[in-house]
Parts: sequence; C-alpha cells; structure tokens
Amino acid sequence: METRTAGAAGGPGKPTGSDPGRAPRSDPTGAFYRSELCFLAWRINEHLVRWAMHKFKRFRGKYAKAMAWLQKVYQYKPGLFAHWQLIAFT
Repeated sequence: METRTAGAAGGPGKPTGSDPGRAPRSDPTGAFYRSELCFLAWRINEHLVRWAMHKFKRFRGKYAKAMAWLQKVYQYKPGLFAHWQLIAFT
C-alpha cells in the first residue's frame, strides 16, 4: 500500500499547467542591481567567515584572521564559490 501526502503528484495544493491569473515574473531578462549583488556577496562571505570561526579553533574570536584566511582561499581558488565569479572579493 502506497501513501501520499496532499501535495504529492498533483495534489490539491500543486499548480498544474499555466494559470492566467498568476502574475508573471518580475524581470524575465535576468537583469539585477549590481549594488544589491555586492551586498549579497558580502553577506555570503560573512556567513563563510562565521562558519570558519565555528569550524576551526584557531579562528574562534578572531574575525580578522578568519577573513584573511577566506581572502587567501579566494586567491588560491577564485572559482570555488559562484558569488566570487560574479564580483571581485572584498
């Protein structure tokens, strides 16, 4: 016996086909604000630094040292993260 949840395989909450009442995508061209992208990349780097501060004992409580480590990682392998390919690391 197979059980399914309400949303599985076209259940009542799942949209099917095109819905004329649905709003179109806000920007189908894929354009974006460069200033917002820079802020987003900075936030991602902040999260990476915080992760490193929790992961490695030598970085605990040493934000500047963890950020320097992340910059060295960027110099060694700049294609490691997708957001590094879009903007320059700061």
